[in-house]
Amino acid sequence: MERSTATSGTGPHKRFVPSPAPANDASHAPENICDQLRREHEQGLAELDALRDERDERRCMTRLAALRRAWVIHALAEETVVYRALEGVASTERADERFVEHELAGNLFEQLSRARPLTLEWKARLNVLGEVMRRHIESEEDELFARLEQRFAGKELADIGEQFRLAHDKLTLLESAKAA
Repeated sequence: MERSTATSGTGPHKRFVPSPAPANDASHAPENICDQLRREHEQGLAELDALRDERDERRCMTRLAALRRAWVIHALAEETVVYRALEGVASTERADERFVEHELAGNLFEQLSRARPLTLEWKARLNVLGEVMRRHIESEEDELFARLEQRFAGKELADIGEQFRLAHDKLTLLESAKAA
Protein backbone atom coordinates (compact mmCIF):
# COMPACT_ATOMS: atom_id res chain seq x y z
CA MET A 1 0.00 0.00 0.00
CA GLU A 2 1.04 3.60 0.11
CA ARG A 3 4.21 4.55 1.98
CA SER A 4 2.66 5.81 5.23
CA THR A 5 4.37 4.21 8.16
CA ALA A 6 4.67 7.33 10.26
CA THR A 7 1.79 8.43 12.43
CA SER A 8 0.78 11.69 13.99
CA GLY A 9 -1.59 12.35 16.81
CA THR A 10 -1.89 10.43 20.02
CA GLY A 11 -3.91 7.59 21.39
CA PRO A 12 -6.42 5.68 19.29
CA HIS A 13 -6.88 8.57 16.84
CA LYS A 14 -3.51 8.51 15.14
CA ARG A 15 -3.56 9.12 11.43
CA PHE A 16 -1.17 7.81 8.84
CA VAL A 17 1.22 10.29 7.30
CA PRO A 18 3.14 9.39 4.13
CA SER A 19 6.81 8.71 4.72
CA PRO A 20 9.30 9.70 2.05
CA ALA A 21 10.38 6.90 -0.26
CA PRO A 22 13.85 5.55 0.47
CA ALA A 23 16.58 7.39 -1.39
CA ASN A 24 17.82 5.54 -4.42
CA ASP A 25 21.36 6.68 -4.89
CA ALA A 26 24.67 4.83 -5.01
CA SER A 27 24.65 4.41 -1.21
CA HIS A 28 21.16 2.87 -1.15
CA ALA A 29 20.54 -0.08 -3.43
CA PRO A 30 17.03 -0.66 -4.81
CA GLU A 31 14.87 -2.85 -2.59
CA ASN A 32 13.81 -6.39 -3.55
CA ILE A 33 10.25 -6.34 -4.92
CA CYS A 34 9.09 -9.07 -2.53
CA ASP A 35 10.26 -7.04 0.47
CA GLN A 36 8.51 -3.93 -0.86
CA LEU A 37 5.24 -5.74 -1.48
CA ARG A 38 5.37 -7.51 1.89
CA ARG A 39 5.87 -4.16 3.67
CA GLU A 40 2.98 -2.56 1.77
CA HIS A 41 0.75 -5.57 2.49
CA GLU A 42 1.48 -5.35 6.23
CA GLN A 43 0.86 -1.64 6.17
CA GLY A 44 -2.45 -2.02 4.33
CA LEU A 45 -3.69 -4.63 6.80
CA ALA A 46 -2.63 -2.41 9.72
CA GLU A 47 -4.55 0.50 8.19
CA LEU A 48 -7.58 -1.76 7.68
CA ASP A 49 -7.43 -2.77 11.36
CA ALA A 50 -7.18 0.89 12.38
CA LEU A 51 -10.24 1.65 10.26
CA ARG A 52 -12.13 -1.25 11.84
CA ASP A 53 -11.27 0.11 15.32
CA GLU A 54 -12.25 3.72 14.51
CA ARG A 55 -15.41 4.94 16.28
CA ASP A 56 -15.76 8.44 14.81
CA GLU A 57 -17.76 8.62 11.55
CA ARG A 58 -15.74 11.48 10.07
CA ARG A 59 -12.43 9.80 10.84
CA CYS A 60 -13.81 6.54 9.39
CA MET A 61 -14.40 8.26 6.07
CA THR A 62 -10.97 9.91 6.15
CA ARG A 63 -9.26 6.61 6.92
CA LEU A 64 -11.33 4.83 4.28
CA ALA A 65 -10.36 7.38 1.62
CA ALA A 66 -6.67 7.04 2.52
CA LEU A 67 -6.79 3.23 2.50
CA ARG A 68 -8.70 3.18 -0.78
CA ARG A 69 -6.17 5.53 -2.39
CA ALA A 70 -3.29 3.37 -1.14
CA TRP A 71 -5.01 0.20 -2.44
CA VAL A 72 -5.59 1.70 -5.90
CA ILE A 73 -2.00 2.90 -6.19
CA HIS A 74 -0.60 -0.41 -4.94
CA ALA A 75 -2.85 -2.52 -7.20
CA LEU A 76 -2.12 -0.51 -10.35
CA ALA A 77 1.64 -0.49 -9.74
CA GLU A 78 1.55 -4.20 -9.01
CA GLU A 79 -0.47 -4.99 -12.13
CA THR A 80 1.68 -2.90 -14.46
CA VAL A 81 5.08 -3.96 -13.11
CA VAL A 82 4.95 -7.21 -11.14
CA TYR A 83 2.22 -9.10 -12.97
CA ARG A 84 3.67 -8.01 -16.30
CA ALA A 85 7.13 -9.29 -15.27
CA LEU A 86 5.58 -12.70 -14.66
CA GLU A 87 3.42 -12.88 -17.80
CA GLY A 88 3.81 -16.32 -19.28
CA VAL A 89 5.35 -17.69 -16.06
CA ALA A 90 2.49 -17.58 -13.56
CA SER A 91 -0.61 -19.73 -13.77
CA THR A 92 -3.14 -17.92 -15.97
CA GLU A 93 -6.03 -18.97 -13.73
CA ARG A 94 -4.43 -17.53 -10.59
CA ALA A 95 -3.23 -14.41 -12.41
CA ASP A 96 -6.80 -13.74 -13.52
CA GLU A 97 -8.00 -14.19 -9.93
CA ARG A 98 -5.54 -11.52 -8.75
CA PHE A 99 -7.03 -8.98 -11.15
CA VAL A 100 -10.55 -9.94 -10.04
CA GLU A 101 -9.55 -9.59 -6.37
CA HIS A 102 -8.21 -6.09 -7.08
CA GLU A 103 -11.49 -5.23 -8.81
CA LEU A 104 -13.61 -6.77 -6.05
CA ALA A 105 -11.77 -4.81 -3.37
CA GLY A 106 -12.18 -1.64 -5.44
CA ASN A 107 -15.94 -2.24 -5.65
CA LEU A 108 -16.14 -2.81 -1.89
CA PHE A 109 -14.26 0.46 -1.30
CA GLU A 110 -16.79 2.22 -3.54
CA GLN A 111 -19.74 0.73 -1.65
CA LEU A 112 -18.18 1.60 1.70
CA SER A 113 -17.65 5.19 0.60
CA ARG A 114 -21.42 5.48 -0.02
CA ALA A 115 -22.50 3.70 3.18
CA ARG A 116 -22.89 5.34 6.57
CA PRO A 117 -19.90 4.48 8.77
CA LEU A 118 -20.34 2.25 11.80
CA THR A 119 -23.69 0.79 10.66
CA LEU A 120 -24.20 -2.96 10.37
CA GLU A 121 -23.88 -2.67 6.57
CA TRP A 122 -20.63 -0.72 6.92
CA LYS A 123 -19.16 -3.26 9.31
CA ALA A 124 -20.24 -6.21 7.15
CA ARG A 125 -18.72 -4.69 3.99
CA LEU A 126 -15.56 -3.79 5.90
CA ASN A 127 -15.26 -7.39 7.14
CA VAL A 128 -15.68 -8.74 3.61
CA LEU A 129 -13.10 -6.25 2.32
CA GLY A 130 -10.71 -7.48 5.00
CA GLU A 131 -11.24 -11.09 3.95
CA VAL A 132 -10.68 -10.25 0.28
CA MET A 133 -7.51 -8.33 1.09
CA ARG A 134 -6.16 -11.06 3.39
CA ARG A 135 -6.87 -13.82 0.85
CA HIS A 136 -5.24 -11.79 -1.90
CA ILE A 137 -2.18 -11.00 0.19
CA GLU A 138 -1.75 -14.59 1.39
CA SER A 139 -1.91 -15.98 -2.14
CA GLU A 140 0.54 -13.39 -3.41
CA GLU A 141 3.01 -13.98 -0.62
CA ASP A 142 2.73 -17.77 -0.99
CA GLU A 143 2.56 -18.12 -4.77
CA LEU A 144 3.58 -14.89 -6.47
CA PHE A 145 6.68 -14.33 -4.36
CA ALA A 146 7.81 -17.92 -4.96
CA ARG A 147 7.43 -17.47 -8.71
CA LEU A 148 9.31 -14.17 -8.63
CA GLU A 149 12.17 -15.72 -6.66
CA GLN A 150 12.30 -18.78 -8.95
CA ARG A 151 12.26 -16.70 -12.13
CA PHE A 152 14.51 -13.77 -11.19
CA ALA A 153 17.90 -13.36 -9.49
CA GLY A 154 18.63 -10.85 -6.72
CA LYS A 155 19.61 -7.97 -9.03
CA GLU A 156 16.55 -8.57 -11.21
CA LEU A 157 14.29 -8.58 -8.13
CA ALA A 158 15.83 -5.27 -7.10
CA ASP A 159 15.31 -3.90 -10.63
CA ILE A 160 11.64 -4.92 -10.52
CA GLY A 161 11.46 -3.30 -7.09
CA GLU A 162 12.83 -0.08 -8.54
CA GLN A 163 10.34 -0.19 -11.43
CA PHE A 164 7.54 -0.77 -8.91
CA ARG A 165 8.73 2.16 -6.78
CA LEU A 166 8.83 4.46 -9.81
CA ALA A 167 5.35 3.36 -10.94
CA HIS A 168 4.07 3.74 -7.38
CA ASP A 169 5.52 7.26 -7.12
CA LYS A 170 4.05 8.27 -10.50
CA LEU A 171 0.62 6.91 -9.57
CA THR A 172 0.80 8.71 -6.21
CA LEU A 173 1.43 11.99 -8.03
CA LEU A 174 -1.45 11.34 -10.44
CA GLU A 175 -3.83 10.52 -7.57
CA SER A 176 -2.73 13.66 -5.73
CA ALA A 177 -3.36 15.74 -8.85
CA LYS A 178 -6.84 14.21 -9.26
CA ALA A 179 -7.66 15.02 -5.63
CA ALA A 180 -6.51 18.65 -5.96
